[in-house]
Amino acid sequence: MRAAPLSTAFRERPSFRRIATWLADQALVQSDRWTLWAPVAFGIGAALYLTLPAEPLVAVAFVVLAAAGGLVLAASRWSLGKPLTIALILAAFMLAGFAAGKLRTQSVRAPIAPASGGVRAIEGFVVDVASPGQGGPRLLLAPIQVSGLSAAETPIRVRVTLQDDDVLPSPGTLISLRGMLNAPPPPASPGSYDFARDAFFDGIGGVGFALTPVREVQGAPPPWRLDLEMKINAARWALAKQIVGEMGPESGGLAAAMVTGHEAFIPKEQVEALRASGLAHIVSISGLHMAIVGGFTFALVRLGVAAWPWLALRVSSKKVAALVGLAAVGGYLILSGAPSPAERAAITAGAAFFAILVDRRAISLHTLAIAALAIMIFQPEAVTEPGFQMSFAATTALVALAEAWPRPAKEINTPWPIRIVQGVGVWMAASLGASFVAGLATGPFAMQHFNRVATFGLAANLLVAPISSFLMMPALAIGAVLA
Repeated sequence: MRAAPLSTAFRERPSFRRIATWLADQALVQSDRWTLWAPVAFGIGAALYLTLPAEPLVAVAFVVLAAAGGLVLAASRWSLGKPLTIALILAAFMLAGFAAGKLRTQSVRAPIAPASGGVRAIEGFVVDVASPGQGGPRLLLAPIQVSGLSAAETPIRVRVTLQDDDVLPSPGTLISLRGMLNAPPPPASPGSYDFARDAFFDGIGGVGFALTPVREVQGAPPPWRLDLEMKINAARWALAKQIVGEMGPESGGLAAAMVTGHEAFIPKEQVEALRASGLAHIVSISGLHMAIVGGFTFALVRLGVAAWPWLALRVSSKKVAALVGLAAVGGYLILSGAPSPAERAAITAGAAFFAILVDRRAISLHTLAIAALAIMIFQPEAVTEPGFQMSFAATTALVALAEAWPRPAKEINTPWPIRIVQGVGVWMAASLGASFVAGLATGPFAMQHFNRVATFGLAANLLVAPISSFLMMPALAIGAVLA
């Protein structure tokens, strides 16, 4: 019997009425959880602002904010029915996201180096040792003076690539060098990574490379805020060098990056291997690291309180552990140098711990929505960054998986060998499911932003995640405290 030929023809012609009916049904289903769509609407507004072909006036932001307030007022005063009320509130969130993007741009506006570039003498303080690029080691400088530029034209921060044989100065050092200085480059092609935009929001107004060796000079002391930032970064740099000195360059570079965020000591071969295997996120301090540090501290403190009966009867071990976990996350944020991914992860962890303090579920889609909204209020530009997109896509998928995961009733008086086998099976199934779901959620973003897919990402993360979560990070955290 011959099989029927394949056909790509529609069995029923699609109609706008059918599509509208389906959308209405979905909106009705989501009406009870409309708050989960508030950060989505806010992010759409921020993304619309960031895609504008021309920069609007500041007054536009206040007009849009007033319009958002008007929509909220109309939704609260008039009886418009639940669907229309929700639509007005979500529209208000979208307008608020647009306004937040403009106000954020205005608040970080700073001088940018001329696009013409040229060789310039640069004198400034070493704020931090940046992650090395393809050209070599890099420094983040706070320029005091740049030849050919007035004080009003001098960028607040510049990033300079040094020569390979240069000795990296510690943060806080006042240095002088000659080098090329240009404006941050635009995207290499339409829709590709926009380094200039990220540099703008990071306060970096120029990039370049040194043509002469770095020379340490003497000068006036820096302002107190810059001095405090450099002292923290100097302590981080000293800790990173101590870790590498104790553990050696092979393993010490990875450990230093996971603790302090400094990737300068990781061999290039390891960096390429991590990228190819889909494990590059391990060295980028983000949600995984904050979750491990906060979760490990939370569990340790709660266990300690429970082990002291007098204290356990008088305080809530869960809330005490949440407070200490918040402090641990804040301390780790400072230790890591507070890059944007770490700040976002700290806000997310803080939202979870705050939920515990107010007797709410720490891990839920509502907590995640609050964290996403808080991040975009302070950093609206995050909506276009792959780190934000991938971390929240993975976390949302994992939380949804946890909500849908079956929880069968435990059998009574089950022999312990059977319980062990069942426990291992459940753990393996959960690990495989979590890795698969997270990879499925982040895969499209990886293809869009990086044009690559880690073929062995699922297997590599499945093998490495338990080691990094339960062994490496807790051990490194304890070692950093005792150092």
